[in-house]
Amino acid sequence: MIFEDIESYKTKLKLAEDEENTIKQYEGYLLEFINWADVKAKNDITKEKLIDFKAYMQEQYKVNTVNIKITVINSFLNFLGFNDEYKLDQLKQQQKATIENVLSLTDYERLLRIADRKGKIRTKLIMKTLAETGIRISELQYITVQAVKKGVAVFDSKGTVERKAFINKKLQKELLKYCKEKKIVTGMIFVSRNGNPLDEAYIYKEIQYVAGQARVNKKKAHPHSFRHLFAKNYIQVPTNNIVDLKNLLGHKSLSTTEIYLQKSEKELRSTLCR
Repeated sequence: MIFEDIESYKTKLKLAEDEENTIKQYEGYLLEFINWADVKAKNDITKEKLIDFKAYMQEQYKVNTVNIKITVINSFLNFLGFNDEYKLDQLKQQQKATIENVLSLTDYERLLRIADRKGKIRTKLIMKTLAETGIRISELQYITVQAVKKGVAVFDSKGTVERKAFINKKLQKELLKYCKEKKIVTGMIFVSRNGNPLDEAYIYKEIQYVAGQARVNKKKAHPHSFRHLFAKNYIQVPTNNIVDLKNLLGHKSLSTTEIYLQKSEKELRSTLCR
């Protein structure tokens, strides 16, 4: 029965040290789906029902809310053993406005400071790693003890040109200190208690919590925003160029990277209205 599967999934989250409130929220998202789609057992889940539910959510919720629910549903499907063909794609509207909602350096520093004050050291280091390497949230698994010691993480190229993320010495020192304190001697650094990569929805919720405590606009505080911050900071250095940034970010097309050459409305106003 699907309710038994949800209970097993909740147990997995507990073992991964997710907070009770987080687990309860995830359960609510899953119950909303199975009740809407009339799912009684695993075999009742079809791609058609998933797509229809996504369309329903788009009519009911904001983009950020839909995307976080999609992340949870995908995580549950993975837990049940469904292949990638069943996974729902995230909505892309959020990315269209990112040039207007990139974290400022002041926002970023405040997030780190408050995360540190609240004892969210792992969340702080995740934010720093994303912002200072430009990697995607799904690529955190490549930040291993071995990679940090070398100062470079190499990603699974899947037949394309090999891609690397470089870890600066300051971040390297902080990550190695964290590993020493947590007795992490090999493999992935950011993992759950059972050694699996941290759930993306959990990381999102942690960042949102810190943003709330830091009084930073939550629309800016999502994992991908740190990648945008990296790109904006990189391209502002006169000696850096757009082609190198394209390679660092792993974009297939230069046109995708060129968005970072644009200025936001706030930046234009600041330049023209001095």
